Amino acid sequence: MYDHFLALRRTQIIFACLLLPGALLFHACQVDSGKQKNITTFRDSAEIALSSVNHADGFDLVTEDNFHLLHIFSHYNDTADTTSYVLAGENVAIPHDFTGYTSIKIPVDKIALLHSSYISYFDFCGTTDRIKAISEAKYIYNEEIYESVQKGNLREVGFGDGLDKEQLLALGIDLVVTVGWPNVPNKDQQRLEELGVPLLIFSDWQEGTLLGRMEWVKVVAALTGNLGMVNVKYDKIAGVYDSLRQLTHDLDDRPSIVCNLPYRGSWYVPGGNSYVSNLLQDAGGHYLWNDDKGTGGLQLDFETVFARGLQADYWINPGFSFTIEDILDKDERLKDFSAIHSGKVYNSVNKISRNQANDYWESGITNPHLILADLIHILHPELLPEHQLVYYKQLF
Repeated sequence: MYDHFLALRRTQIIFACLLLPGALLFHACQVDSGKQKNITTFRDSAEIALSSVNHADGFDLVTEDNFHLLHIFSHYNDTADTTSYVLAGENVAIPHDFTGYTSIKIPVDKIALLHSSYISYFDFCGTTDRIKAISEAKYIYNEEIYESVQKGNLREVGFGDGLDKEQLLALGIDLVVTVGWPNVPNKDQQRLEELGVPLLIFSDWQEGTLLGRMEWVKVVAALTGNLGMVNVKYDKIAGVYDSLRQLTHDLDDRPSIVCNLPYRGSWYVPGGNSYVSNLLQDAGGHYLWNDDKGTGGLQLDFETVFARGLQADYWINPGFSFTIEDILDKDERLKDFSAIHSGKVYNSVNKISRNQANDYWESGITNPHLILADLIHILHPELLPEHQLVYYKQLF
């Protein structure tokens, strides 16, 4: 019965994308190559009141009587794929329709994180105590979590080829949360399947908006048993974000923006349908590749970006750079960019710990309104004159 429902929803989503190219559903049908994918969604008229998801395209979370159905859409590879889970308490009887789904007992007590950015999701939910293992401590900005690792209360278990499977078993880990990348085999998944440890692969980075990326916090909330509280907190932040976005909605003057840095002859820039591109639009900017349809990164050669970005008004997120000199060390030709001469170069490196951990990639995930306020203040300071930069700083 439910398989028939999935097939029906695929048809509905494709039809909706053809009719409403500007709607939110359109984001779920786009990939980096610009090709359409049949991304299943479960938000039909019969279930809309039960779904907790408003902005994200990469997952859906449907609340039934006494359990949750979690559907994660892995649409960054050559074929779209949906993985479905039943999140239920120990003594909850699961209807026959869902017995084929991967079952995760909730609330989950012992979680291993193989990506430090997701600490922010647990912090937002007030459940960092559920984290019992982490991949690498050096990238953790949260001082409480970092100190816990240093004291031996929180274990480092590595990742990829270095994943310590024996330690995961010894810790009695109930669930592993990691990140998925396009066209990269997930060796962690293969190893964990052998151990029988449930794994959730997040693709939050591919969301088309910051609110969509932040909304993955609801997955963590469903796992840890506080979805109602998190829904309320999320809605408040979404409301603040929308209010800020309205400040720039009718602006005619939108300064042009170039992003990132060249690397080994290529220059990777955000796709035009990525959360970075849409964030810059929300902040009142004109991102130079906003006509691209990709939700991830766009690989270009140096000359292409140089020619198009040379006269850009602003340079945002120039890699892991703290000074203008750091940028010029990459390639001396970068000194010709207009943003270098005007001093309009800003990077998200205002909150760095131990010269490696960047809070932009940690708490920034659950503070999209603060990131947006930073960029509005940078691009249009007259709109938020009293704002003090949180994650961004001007480079000199």
